[in-house]
Amino acid sequence: MTTSNVKQALGDLNKESFVSLLTKIIGESKFLQNNPPELIPEEDRVVNHVLDCLRPYSTETGGGPLVINHVTYFPGRGNLIVEYPGTEPGKILSFVGMHMDVVTANPNDWDFDPFSLSIEGDKLRGRGTTDCLGHVALVTELMKRLAETKLKLKSTVVAVFIANEENSAISGVGVDALVKAGLLDKLKGGPLFWIDTADKQPCIGTGGMIPWKLHVTGKLFHSGLAHKAINALELGMEALKEIQIRFYKDFPPHPNEQVYGFATPSTMKPTQWSYPGGGINQIPGECTISGDVRLTPFYNVKDVMTKLQEYVDYINENISKLDTRGPVSKYILHDENIRGSLTLTFDEAMSGVACDLDSRGFHVLCKATEETVGHVKPYSITGSLPLIRELKDEGFDVQTSGYGLMATYHAKNEYCLLSDMCEVSFCCIFKMGDVAKDLASGTVGGAAQLIVGHPFDTIKVKLQSQPAPLPGQPPKFAGAMDAVKQTLAAEGPRGLYKGMGAPLATVAAFNAVLFTVRGQMEAFLRSEPGAPLTVYQQVIAGAGAGFAVSFLACPTELIKCRLQAQSALAVDTGSGTVAVKYGGPMDVARQVLRSEGGARGLFKGLVPTLAREVPGNAAMFGVYEALKQYMAGGTDTSKLGRGSLIVAGGLAGASFWGSVYPTDVVKSVIQVDDYKNPKYKGSMHAFRSILATEGVKGLYKGFGPAMARSIPANAACFLAYEVTRSSLG
Repeated sequence: MTTSNVKQALGDLNKESFVSLLTKIIGESKFLQNNPPELIPEEDRVVNHVLDCLRPYSTETGGGPLVINHVTYFPGRGNLIVEYPGTEPGKILSFVGMHMDVVTANPNDWDFDPFSLSIEGDKLRGRGTTDCLGHVALVTELMKRLAETKLKLKSTVVAVFIANEENSAISGVGVDALVKAGLLDKLKGGPLFWIDTADKQPCIGTGGMIPWKLHVTGKLFHSGLAHKAINALELGMEALKEIQIRFYKDFPPHPNEQVYGFATPSTMKPTQWSYPGGGINQIPGECTISGDVRLTPFYNVKDVMTKLQEYVDYINENISKLDTRGPVSKYILHDENIRGSLTLTFDEAMSGVACDLDSRGFHVLCKATEETVGHVKPYSITGSLPLIRELKDEGFDVQTSGYGLMATYHAKNEYCLLSDMCEVSFCCIFKMGDVAKDLASGTVGGAAQLIVGHPFDTIKVKLQSQPAPLPGQPPKFAGAMDAVKQTLAAEGPRGLYKGMGAPLATVAAFNAVLFTVRGQMEAFLRSEPGAPLTVYQQVIAGAGAGFAVSFLACPTELIKCRLQAQSALAVDTGSGTVAVKYGGPMDVARQVLRSEGGARGLFKGLVPTLAREVPGNAAMFGVYEALKQYMAGGTDTSKLGRGSLIVAGGLAGASFWGSVYPTDVVKSVIQVDDYKNPKYKGSMHAFRSILATEGVKGLYKGFGPAMARSIPANAACFLAYEVTRSSLG
């Protein structure tokens, strides 16, 4: 089922039902505050409301397809796993992180009652509306609507409502216990979206947190006799200054923080100060400074804790070197053999997370957000989200998002906007399959192209790379058919598929990159979400995809070309056999890495590869779209038949080679050129040499097989891509 059909079937969020459920849940929020030991939440109060909503559509009652599992590890503090079965085993999409506990709220500080839902225009007000009870109600409505419509989806949709997210003082209650019990293992089969952030955008990075306490011991004495005291406050201030200086030297801004868009680098600062009390004329003998480290995920929490302890140990050992304040300020009383001292302790730390920007889940979320919200701007914060780093380390493809407001997150007078919840609800969720389709469809299309076209490609490369004959001598191959006959006679049918191993091994990556980058370029170029692209925009998208794929194509083509051409370049040993240089794709790679400058050797011919792929793919995708629109009589090409797609794909492939063939000849001769005794100094030298010795005809050696290959191979590729994408719904 297509995304548009899913959206049409599900309809928009039922505002009345959503607000009714949220009213009940917010009404429980007083009992959901999580601040042990005083306040221990009772998440089953929320579970009961969700069950009242979903149980009528469950297998338990026989009223629907939902499979519900209420999992409890602590009385009154349950988790809820709700599953809507798909039609294909192993395909899964999950939503986790909708937690049923909240941070504390003091009614005296609020302008309205935090523990009941109130509505002011578009604002839904109350503790948990933004974080995270609003998400609980939203995903509950989604699962209910799925069950009501009984849509046939290929992917199973799983929602996991969790306990105990806001405070980790009590463990073994929420998602940590679910993971340990193996109840979420199947979610590793697809993207896991942690729904617990804000502002409708992907949150791609969070910070680790290390809560610390620095207890300072000095000597209490009368403030009029300061020389007989060790001022714990002064010692604490100077020690903290030294610790911070060392911290920022050892953990400076990390380069990846810019990539992920972190607003701040790692920080280490005090947030609380306490001392036992006393008169204003007393110099305190002890105090405690408390604070936290907020650590970007590119540094290790344990390493930082070790370093902080090292700083404190150094200061204790060298306390006389610490700066003092004034002529009588000191941290050692030699006459009394008393030294000031520092003791550092930590509360439970947590690690931040950097989401995988190359993962399927990230691309899925970005495309869904762009098409639903109208733009996508991933962000990162050094605020901490517990548990998701552990999930990532366990092998889950974790991505995070949320639909409340960052401005009111954990704040007094918290609210969310009903319009935000309506905008992103069902539409966003079911657009999350589009990029996955590009990946799978591109892979299938590439495999079809390779199987159909490789024999033609082998003949093309043999003709391109054969040495120019000596004067009066015929060339090794008289033409394409002669190359086929000689190859079959010398190597059998397998010879036509020589060098196929390298492109076959990378076909998934190659076409996934090509079609996925093209898809992302399309999303970027659209004037508005869902708008069709012009032919010119398809040309730009194709050029961008060609640039990206060149860096994968170059080493793959080098290996392929050397295997395909080695019989044409081989030397007769005089015994009726020819010396073959390479034993297979891995042998080519090994020899190049060992003898031709390491990894750089595999990128020989990158310039002509770029000169082929960028304009070639621009032409191919532009022609493909232009032909589809011409045959469809407009921009809506969704109803074209397979015959039309075959024609458009075949002619698009022909346009690729027709526009860039000479650069492919240059690429081939550069890549098979001898490394130790090179015939060509570079791409332009190869171009001029071929032109000088063989004329323009030399730049089109093998053009016949290339065109003969391009039409059926690209027709197969585009048809397989479109059919696969359509079949994936």
